[in-house]
Amino acid sequence: MAVSIAGMVAACHYGGVVPVLLCFVPMLGIAIGYQRLNRWEPNAGATYTWVAKVFHPYLGFLAGWMILLYYTLGTSSLTIPAGTYTLELIAPHLVRNQAMVALAGAVWNIAVTLLALRGLKVAAHFEWLIVIFQYVVLLVVALAGIATLHVSGQFSWAWFSLSGMGGLKGLLSGILIACFMYSGWDAAVYVNEESSDRIDNPGRAAIASVVMLALFYCVTLFGLQAALPPQVLQDHAGNALAVIAGQLLPGPWGTLMSLVVLTGTLATLQAAVIAAARVGFAMSRDGVMPALFRRVDPRTGNPWAATIVMSCINLCLLALALATTDIARALNNVVSSLGLISILFYGLTGAAAVWQNRGSLMRSARDFLTGGVLPGFGALFMGWVIIESVHTGATSPVVLAYGLGSVALGALVAMLLRWLGHAEFFRSHAAMSDHSSIPE
Repeated sequence: MAVSIAGMVAACHYGGVVPVLLCFVPMLGIAIGYQRLNRWEPNAGATYTWVAKVFHPYLGFLAGWMILLYYTLGTSSLTIPAGTYTLELIAPHLVRNQAMVALAGAVWNIAVTLLALRGLKVAAHFEWLIVIFQYVVLLVVALAGIATLHVSGQFSWAWFSLSGMGGLKGLLSGILIACFMYSGWDAAVYVNEESSDRIDNPGRAAIASVVMLALFYCVTLFGLQAALPPQVLQDHAGNALAVIAGQLLPGPWGTLMSLVVLTGTLATLQAAVIAAARVGFAMSRDGVMPALFRRVDPRTGNPWAATIVMSCINLCLLALALATTDIARALNNVVSSLGLISILFYGLTGAAAVWQNRGSLMRSARDFLTGGVLPGFGALFMGWVIIESVHTGATSPVVLAYGLGSVALGALVAMLLRWLGHAEFFRSHAAMSDHSSIPE
């Protein structure tokens, strides 16, 4: 919400609930695809492993490459608000100072990485400590926003019409952002090799996450988006939620919201670092990432080397993002390009789920629905969004260049690994062999 709300309002005015709801069913279908694929092959590489086995190793590598891009670029987009909201709490006069924002965010990035290095159970306990706090505060402020809309009479059903969202271009721009907002629900799948029930729990977590996100985003987006005029919201893109909370509720609510966003951002930063490290670990086992990534803490089972490297990459991307543009533009560009990248690898996963389950689709109505219809619809929806967003101009040339250029770079890396590095992974569909799991 912190990095998306300003971009959503800019894209489709106050109709952002519509893109969120439109994305729910296809995202749920993709999550069901993840559940079924995880039961078939519970591997920390997840989409990377599944697509390689179901379709082709080259396509699997590109899927893994996109996931790594998503979690490294995504961490950069989260580090910016971490720095902003820290300054909002301790030094408000420095909030517009990009160097100080970068420095504060970098400090938190390092702190979160150190916590992640202590192991998954410690990280999970940290997440639980802040979840209830942030949900309660956000929902209280959102309900205050809904009450304000009711009293002021500002609300209009026209918000949710196609014309109210700026036509098909506005709707598709909103869908790209909504895909980014949903993305990340798959994080639990990447720690499947360290889960107590590696077959069922990761898939259940993925489905539960999509449902929770749909409900949460609809309520909070509807309640918060109209608290400020659109231009004012854009001017405060880096600390939008704190300004909104101060507008809707008196007293310390602006400060509380800054604390909520800060703690929530740190939790999400940690999840991103952990997920990227596990995917890097799985790719390293197959010889397509540096062997350094395979180094694991024998006590906790934590792939510590991959964790440190991913954190360092995040810091470099943060410096690059803030050195080349202003904060609002950096947030919007990163969010939109990540939406495009996540659409690609989610669509691939949905297609892989359908193809892998093709032999059992006619076994029962349930298998046909959960193994074919829902994941297939999710994959088709993702493909439609990509095509239409380019056709209507919803995806700017800059965002398209970032997203597709990054994927093209991955294809080049794959070819270099195959022909110069002689990576066995690419030699056949059976290139991937069974590996021992990360210790629980």
